[in-house]
Amino acid sequence: MYDILVSILTDRLQVRPELVSPEATPTALGLDSLFAVELSFVLEEDPGLKITFDELAEASTLAEIAELMRVKQDASAA
Repeated sequence: MYDILVSILTDRLQVRPELVSPEATPTALGLDSLFAVELSFVLEEDPGLKITFDELAEASTLAEIAELMRVKQDASAA
């Protein structure tokens, strides 16, 4: 899931690749609350994951967002 997140961030949300790491925070990447809304829409559209704005806002690092994506994917497969 982390690779998918990195692809979305760099390709669709125009985050510079050198800034992206699992420990990076959305704030450190220059991303704000609008980022969480946009990412929520992109995740629902592309990998088909329903993750709310509130869930994304609670994640403090990219690794946590990727883990949230994995949990959502596992739940939808069950």
